[in-house]
Amino acid sequence: MAHPLAYAVPWVGEGRRLLVRFQELCELRGELRLIALVDGQPLLLPPADSFVKRVEWDGDRPVAWRPHDDEASPVRCRPDQRFGRPAIAGISTAAIVEHLDGGETESEVAEQFDLGLESVRWAAAYETSRVAAQAA
Repeated sequence: MAHPLAYAVPWVGEGRRLLVRFQELCELRGELRLIALVDGQPLLLPPADSFVKRVEWDGDRPVAWRPHDDEASPVRCRPDQRFGRPAIAGISTAAIVEHLDGGETESEVAEQFDLGLESVRWAAAYETSRVAAQAA
């Protein structure tokens, strides 16, 4: 069991309280906790809840994660594509933006990668926001 937190949903169900026990053992401060016990039941706190809501599941296996807050965003991180880097339809958002930065129009990039204009714009918006967040 190399990565139990990636697929075991250890915060749910009877006897599956690995994160709760871990938080207690590490004596995490409140703002660092992912789960709180309410009347003995585990409750995801907002940061963890936000993350879990962005995960796409295949049964009980996570298969993709949406890094953007907006549910309409087609940007996904999939461990089996692009080494988990953000992509749209399997095409790296960084690669899409490199073509735009190289002077190609949105229409040219969309045609080259067989994407819609909206997908090209989502890629540009995602990369712009990612770079801005890193600069802050």
